[in-house]
Amino acid sequence: MGLVLVMLYGICVGDDERFAKRTARSLRNAGVPEDRIITRRDQSSIFHAYNSVLSQVRDMPDLTGLVLVHEDVTVDVAQLEATLSPLLADPSIGIVGAVGARRIPSLAWWDGEPAGRCQETRGLVEYGFADPDVDVVDGLLMALSPWAVRTLEFDERTFSGFHGYDADLCLQARHHGKRVVVAELDLFHHTTGGYGDKAAFDRSDAALRRKWSSYFRTSPSVGGP
Repeated sequence: MGLVLVMLYGICVGDDERFAKRTARSLRNAGVPEDRIITRRDQSSIFHAYNSVLSQVRDMPDLTGLVLVHEDVTVDVAQLEATLSPLLADPSIGIVGAVGARRIPSLAWWDGEPAGRCQETRGLVEYGFADPDVDVVDGLLMALSPWAVRTLEFDERTFSGFHGYDADLCLQARHHGKRVVVAELDLFHHTTGGYGDKAAFDRSDAALRRKWSSYFRTSPSVGGP
């Protein structure tokens, strides 16, 4: 009998009430078993939280993918898994998201050449899918292929806090020659928008620019096809 392939979900929970009303409810209403939902609480850094999730699942032989998703996102699990499974099985793809961009000028990826779609509290964010290949995707939802789970790590030495983790991991994947793509995913981001801690965002932006200085000098995609 062959392996039963499994897609897991990782969430860094900062607000239990919001998590229960949004992401947890949509996952459990779809019948996702508790052992496929991995949470981290009381974290000072999303880099550390997500690395601990990677360490927990890295050696699973039956892993289809790991979906790292914000606590305020609701998803249609059946549509999500049906869409993500073939993409994450493609050996050329490292990471899949809902929205992202190519040739980003800074951590503010939306100022680059954006692609994808996301329905959120403020309205529909619509960039289209004419070219789904991007350099980075937004961390509201990042689906990691088995290769990405085995190979990549969130950079706790360069970054701290809760900004920059998504762009940095995506640029790592691109540096390894893997594609980062957006896909049509049925989700809703319950966000009020904004940077949160703008000073922390700016520090992460500066760290990202230093680490990937060659990328920001030349602006094309890093490595890869």
